Amino acid sequence: MNGVLEKIASRLSQENLRHEIHKFDSGCVMVDIWKDELFYVIQIEPEMIGLSLVDENTGFDTIPDKAYKDWDNFNTEFEKIFN
Repeated sequence: MNGVLEKIASRLSQENLRHEIHKFDSGCVMVDIWKDELFYVIQIEPEMIGLSLVDENTGFDTIPDKAYKDWDNFNTEFEKIFN
């Protein structure tokens, strides 16, 4: 998934949202995002982009709430964070 991390980081910076990027030896990446009182986690793997909203009811799981195989479908959901 070439360029996905760069697109995500650019958009988060554009909105001036606090975020942290964690890169793993496996090639996977996690992006933690804080917006207002909400906390999101994006998981980037070679064949999938995952998006989760983490709260006191759900907690974090290695299986994302929603998973996408391509940027366009992921980006539609990702943009909802900024609304």
